[in-house]
Amino acid sequence: MNARRIVGQPIPHESAEAHVSGAALYTDDLVLRHPRALHAWPVCAPHAHASLVHLDVAPARSVHGVVHVLTLADVIGENDTGPSRRDEPLFPRPSVAGGAPEILFHSMPVAWVLAEDVEASKLGASKVIAKYEALPAILSIEQAIAAGSFHTERERIRRGEPERAIAAAPHRFTGTFDVGGQEHFYLETQSSIASVDEAGSIFVHASTQHPTETQEIVARVCGVPKAAVVVQQLRMGGGFGGKETQANPFASIAALGALVTKRPVRVRLDRLRDFQLTGKRHPFHARFECGFAPDGKILGVSVDLFSDGGYSLDLSFPVLGRAMFHIDNAYFLSDVEVRGRVLKTHKASNTAFRGFGGPQGMVVIEEIIDRIARTLGLPPDLVRERNFYAESGMETTHYEQPVDDARVHRIFRELKSDSDYARRVTEIEAHNAGSLMLKRGIAITPVKFGISFTAKYYNQAGALVLVYKDGSVQVNHGGTEMGQGLYTKTMQIAADALGIPLDRVRAMPTRPDK
Repeated sequence: MNARRIVGQPIPHESAEAHVSGAALYTDDLVLRHPRALHAWPVCAPHAHASLVHLDVAPARSVHGVVHVLTLADVIGENDTGPSRRDEPLFPRPSVAGGAPEILFHSMPVAWVLAEDVEASKLGASKVIAKYEALPAILSIEQAIAAGSFHTERERIRRGEPERAIAAAPHRFTGTFDVGGQEHFYLETQSSIASVDEAGSIFVHASTQHPTETQEIVARVCGVPKAAVVVQQLRMGGGFGGKETQANPFASIAALGALVTKRPVRVRLDRLRDFQLTGKRHPFHARFECGFAPDGKILGVSVDLFSDGGYSLDLSFPVLGRAMFHIDNAYFLSDVEVRGRVLKTHKASNTAFRGFGGPQGMVVIEEIIDRIARTLGLPPDLVRERNFYAESGMETTHYEQPVDDARVHRIFRELKSDSDYARRVTEIEAHNAGSLMLKRGIAITPVKFGISFTAKYYNQAGALVLVYKDGSVQVNHGGTEMGQGLYTKTMQIAADALGIPLDRVRAMPTRPDK
């Protein structure tokens, strides 16, 4: 082994000392560098679906410390922050020409108060007069299906003849399964600070997983070229997908406020407003039919997936796609059809969340496997093993990707052996037979997960490495640091490639101008 090799060595995180000492700065900490910053607070609608029939912000302007109230009239460019399609108004807009602005989800901001301090902005927001006319709201998957409320057309992946296979199977059942969403609960809530320089260029510090997209959306809202916007991401106190697209509206409010007032503007949501204004993991509803053999082998399966996208599309289409791709999990399905649609409801727009639809797809086939085991009275782990992709590596997924090395058999066998799974199952069964109220359980479940983007042009990366005359090095790259140690790893790679000590390498904050 090369004694100089640094990659793979268990070194401390590059910000570890700063984290434990409290010296590490997060987006909102940077407000200390902007003593003249204004603080933004939203005026939120109390309805999931309504018409905004009257808005009077004048009372807020009379509050001491309030400098400005942002409304639709202040939008310089485009009143939309949608990353996939133009369906995310920053401020409510009419659904039809000449109509009243439409509230699309509960707590949708109708205005943002900018003030000298947070308390003044909160007080100003409480003084804004807004009147609404409530409209019927779609708040569940069932209501959306019944109303025919969809963001997308039906997608389909098919292999073989599942209808014939199911009809001919010795055993079959139909069923439904629901999985709810979860809150990301990153420790650092949505935060942005924006300022404008003497040339009119906008600089945004944002807690975002996607600085390039945040740059694009800010430029769109502010009506300026992308070259006039720099978005810097220093580090995040968690993201988990919740800041992939949904940091954009808050960065846009900060930037728009800075343009209008010519002062820095800080947006930081408290926990309650972060809960209210941001989307979650997509809830899913599945309907399925399955045919299977007496040994538990799946012969044919048909699945309909419905995801709750919320009021806008956001990333719901690729999330649904990944759920459809993962409907097989680690199992070979010879005859299968999976169909999917994204539903439109009057809720905050659901978004990326760790696994990006994969967990929702996998849990459906695991539910099917479990029902097969219960129906036949077989151990669930045995039914799982009997449906794995073949060790021969001669099978393909339902989306035509070869599974050339089905390691799952070896992993499954070794884990069962190492964990003493069979003995523990026997002990649990004995316990449950003798305990009326308190029951125990154990399970072993595989996961096959795809790691690439389905949009192939996303599967690339770039870096700018600057080598200075004194031998020190700056590394700039497009990744964002959210606690996973990315900066540490890129520093190790640079040091290894250049043959220099690690302390000669500095990882720079991520920003699109690099």
